[in-house]
Amino acid sequence: MAKEKNKPVSVRFDLKIMELLKEEQKIETPQQALNFLSNFWENNRPATTDFTADAKPAKKKPAAPAKKTEEGDAAAHPSGLSGIDLLIWKAEQREKNND
Repeated sequence: MAKEKNKPVSVRFDLKIMELLKEEQKIETPQQALNFLSNFWENNRPATTDFTADAKPAKKKPAAPAKKTEEGDAAAHPSGLSGIDLLIWKAEQREKNND
């Protein structure tokens, strides 16, 4: 079999996201950032098949009462964000605070 050759491809990163990757994940180079993001996508991508077609609806638990947030908690960490989504949110909060 012939050996595949990889051609270098230039990629531009948002500097804010690159700064957060350096702080949060100890990533120093764009290649490390690309590797991290591709591994993250590979591990968190949505399923390609629909397993819910044969599933029966589950009994739903009563919803918990909504928590009241104060104005000071607007910059608090949102639940449910992780990985690159959390990094993007943090970059947006820093930008908002600098304005």
